[in-house]
Amino acid sequence: METRVRTAADDSEFEGYLAHTRHAFGKVPYDHATLRAHGVTAVAVRGSHVLGGGLFLPFDQHFGGRPVPSGGVAWLAVAPWERGAGLARRLTGEGTGRLREEHGAVLACAWTPAPGLYRRWGWAAVAVASSHVLHPAELPAPRSRFETVQPDEAACARLRNALAPGWNGTLHRPAWWHGWKQRTISGALTLGVVRRGGAGDAGSDGGAGADGADRAGGADRADGELAGYATVTVEPHRPWGVAAVVHDLWHAELDALPALLAAVCARSPQVREIRFRRAVLPSPSPLPWVLDRYAVREDGWYPWMLRLLDVPAALQARGWATRVRGAVGLEVVRPEGGTQPYALTFEAGRMRVRHGSSPSARTVRLPSSTLAAWYAGGLPLRHAARLGTAAGAQRDLELLDALVAGPAPWLPESF
Repeated sequence: METRVRTAADDSEFEGYLAHTRHAFGKVPYDHATLRAHGVTAVAVRGSHVLGGGLFLPFDQHFGGRPVPSGGVAWLAVAPWERGAGLARRLTGEGTGRLREEHGAVLACAWTPAPGLYRRWGWAAVAVASSHVLHPAELPAPRSRFETVQPDEAACARLRNALAPGWNGTLHRPAWWHGWKQRTISGALTLGVVRRGGAGDAGSDGGAGADGADRAGGADRADGELAGYATVTVEPHRPWGVAAVVHDLWHAELDALPALLAAVCARSPQVREIRFRRAVLPSPSPLPWVLDRYAVREDGWYPWMLRLLDVPAALQARGWATRVRGAVGLEVVRPEGGTQPYALTFEAGRMRVRHGSSPSARTVRLPSSTLAAWYAGGLPLRHAARLGTAAGAQRDLELLDALVAGPAPWLPESF
């Protein structure tokens, strides 16, 4: 009997897919009704039996300082007895194809512990996420005067939207994202810091008064704009006390980070450690530049993957180094075999892409996975050449590497 991959026909088929996520992950997607309403679903069906499925979420990601239409692959699950038959690839192709057709996505990203599987489909590992744990005793006293506040989401969004373009991969969060996150993080509290007094004030007590109590209030107090915020929950810590778990962390300047961490633990003896969840901190993290004593436990998770769904559109949507100009041919090796040639010209931070070979003999040849990793700033082509995954003249590889100089890759979202 034929296996079809398509949108879930009804709630019953969607529930059949959720049953497979329980087997694959030990749980179902967080607030899956919201993800289903705002995203794309795909299921594999044979007769009346659901064999697997996935969720595909539309959003923009920043690359080179510009928002690029993208999407995320989430909660991909296939029945254990059907694995190895290519259903995961078919589901991923169906979902990303619909992201492209219905939402204009030119990129897709995913978190996965199986990068080799995705790599065979033309995806690339961009960066490995880490979680971090530190003890409050390692925190230095903040060097500038800050006040702890309870910011609203509008203030947090202003700060986040100002900082996100400085990285490759950060989301321009859709309007529904905040409400969904709030529902999936039970008991979360968001704390912020604003600068108090002059920027040059030193000898701060971390925003606490003589009695150790901070004043709560709106984000637009003291010197005005939010300097940083953290969304935190607490978990039991053995044999006693609690761990402060950081789910979201943004700060405008390095000196705001110690004040923000002081607000997270609030100098309470109950807080035995601070845990930063996967990808909350970029890599490399700012902690070596903040802590006086570096006693941090770092655990690598798995990488986030990227694929260019529409090579010309993705290249033209991205921002590039403004001082680099030139032209080069690009030959992309498809995962299924064969190549696609393009002619690239770039100037003033923009790229033009034309199908077909460049009139110049200067051509760089890349597998589609290497192209995606380079696009995100995760793999310079001069390094890829040493690994045997890029071919071209050294001057052309260096020219293309100069184009992506700037933002580092960071995807501080879980989905």
